[in-house]
Amino acid sequence: MNKELKLKWHSIYGQILFDRKLMAAWRKVEENGGAGGIDGETIGSFKKHEEEKIADLLQRLRAKTYKPTAVRRQYIPKKNGKLRPLGIPNIEDRIVQQAIANVLSPKCEEHIFHKWSCGYRPNLGIKRVMQIILWNIETGYNHIYDCDIKGFFDNIPHKKLMKVLAKYIADGTVLDMIWAWLKAGYMEEGKFQPTESGTP
Repeated sequence: MNKELKLKWHSIYGQILFDRKLMAAWRKVEENGGAGGIDGETIGSFKKHEEEKIADLLQRLRAKTYKPTAVRRQYIPKKNGKLRPLGIPNIEDRIVQQAIANVLSPKCEEHIFHKWSCGYRPNLGIKRVMQIILWNIETGYNHIYDCDIKGFFDNIPHKKLMKVLAKYIADGTVLDMIWAWLKAGYMEEGKFQPTESGTP
């Protein structure tokens, strides 16, 4: 993991420029649900005109005129009583993000992720974690370390993240798009706020 690939991934962007790919991404976004972003578009309102909206988004992606928008800042309560800031992208941005993820995720699963890495991966979760822990106990390891990085997703250094991605991705359009998402900023109480490293 984290070693540069000898043959990096090219032409990622071209793989999403099909209506069926964007429609599949939209179905996943629809399935995930959630609130809308700053443009007021909701899952329900997008669905009413999904074919026209997907066609328009595809046209802008092909012309490379699509631009990410700022996310909507929302606060959700934590177990300790504090509030955690959450950035909610527009539905359209979520569709493009999901389309890129649909292309990259299988490649990451095959070439990058460690077999014991279970977080945020398809068909892996607490059950797989328990299997790994039990296997290690049965083979003689009897210490378990439980740790958490405080505010991890709030403090990821964007430039370092891009350097890691560039070890695998050679498609400059996709790298530029990911950077634009990271730096899109957020709206809070009607005011635009620029994105610092690791926020929103």
